[in-house]
Amino acid sequence: MENLEIMNSLKDAVKNWWASLVLGILFIIVAIWVMFTPLSSYLALSILFAVFMFVSGIIEIIFSVTNRKTLYGWGWYLSSGIFDFVIGFILLIYPQITMLVLPFFVAFWLMFKGFSAIGFSIDIKRYGSKEWGYLLCLGILVCLFSILILIEPVIGGLSIVYTTAFAFLFIGIFRIYLSFRLRKLHKLHDSIQKD
Repeated sequence: MENLEIMNSLKDAVKNWWASLVLGILFIIVAIWVMFTPLSSYLALSILFAVFMFVSGIIEIIFSVTNRKTLYGWGWYLSSGIFDFVIGFILLIYPQITMLVLPFFVAFWLMFKGFSAIGFSIDIKRYGSKEWGYLLCLGILVCLFSILILIEPVIGGLSIVYTTAFAFLFIGIFRIYLSFRLRKLHKLHDSIQKD
C-alpha cells in the first residue's frame, strides 16, 4: 500500500526534473569558464558567484514550491533555495565584501550544496533508485572541496579559482545525473499507470 502511494505521488513529485538538468548544465558551463580563465576569474568569479547564487536560489525555490504537496522533505529544497537567494542578493548589493570573503562564502555555500546533494541522494533512494550511491559520492566530493577551501583560504587566488571550478563541476554532474534519475522515475510511474 505504501509503495502504491509513493508511486502515485511520483509523477507530480518529479514533474520539474528538467530544473535540475538546467542547473547542472549551468554549473558545468561556469566550471569550464573558470578553469580556462584563472587569472581574470577571481574578480569575475566574485560577481558571477553572487549572480549565480541568486539565480540558483530562484530556480530551487520554484522547484520546491511546485513540488511541495508530493515531494518528501520539500522544506530542505526550499531552505536551500532561500539560502542561495538571500546570500546572492547580499553579495550583489555589496560586491567589495564578496572579493574579501569569497573563499569563505564559496566554502560554506559549497558545503551547504554538498549536504543538500547528500539529502537528495537519500530522497532518491526512498523512491527505489538503485543508483543513489553515485549521487551520494558526488555530494561527499563537493563537501570535501568545501573543506579544502576552508582549511587553506589564504593559499591564493588561483587555488580558490580551480578548487571552485572543480566543485562546480561536481555539482553540475550531480544535478544532471539527478535530473535523469528523476526523469526515469517519472517515466516508470507513467508506465505503471498505463498497465
